[in-house]
Amino acid sequence: MSENLKMKPGESGNQTRILVVDDEVGLATEIAVALRAAGYATRVETDGTQALKMIEATKPELVLLDIMLPGLDGISIGRKAIEEHGVPVIFITALDSLENKVEGLNLGADDYVTKPILIGELLLRVRAVLRRTGTIAQPMRVGDLELLEEDYLAEKDGEDIGLTKTEFRLLAELVNAKGRVLSKNFLLTQVWGYDAYEPNLVEVHMSSLRKKLSAVAMGELIVTKRGVGYLIK
Repeated sequence: MSENLKMKPGESGNQTRILVVDDEVGLATEIAVALRAAGYATRVETDGTQALKMIEATKPELVLLDIMLPGLDGISIGRKAIEEHGVPVIFITALDSLENKVEGLNLGADDYVTKPILIGELLLRVRAVLRRTGTIAQPMRVGDLELLEEDYLAEKDGEDIGLTKTEFRLLAELVNAKGRVLSKNFLLTQVWGYDAYEPNLVEVHMSSLRKKLSAVAMGELIVTKRGVGYLIK
């Protein structure tokens, strides 16, 4: 199975092209939807042999690659993508042993993410890799803040404002939403990976985030839409 999402051989437009290769159709689709919402041109492949053909034909800017695949395995695909085509790779796999991770990174992969994954964190890792490879030239910015995804740091005038990793993810989700309102349920799923609706968890961390923003005179950055969610002004 393959899902053509705005990425065809010889056709790139102005969007960064990302190929998602995973035989878990539900997960692959969820990742693709999140990537498209973030502005990336995305295609899904669930068969290893077809995925390699797509890499050779389109030379995407990034491949998100499972290891255990029908057809050609992910390690073989990753080796060819990196060594023969210069395509950056992030492995996404249930194989979480140190040996597996070392093998993947020794191939030259840019990152290695183990399942189950948090979509919000994956998007940050994607952006970090694209920045390192020069596809995205600028870090995320909002107002006077600069967000450094690799280190989960938010800085104002070069000074770290002291966000926790969870607070950083919350802020990054809001920044990436570009003014859209994000519900508490959406933030729970993206940041914590919870299916259950636990609004107090979001509210507590959001309150802490706002205090730290207030300490650097940015307390009005996040707006609450009562009964709906949050957004960046």
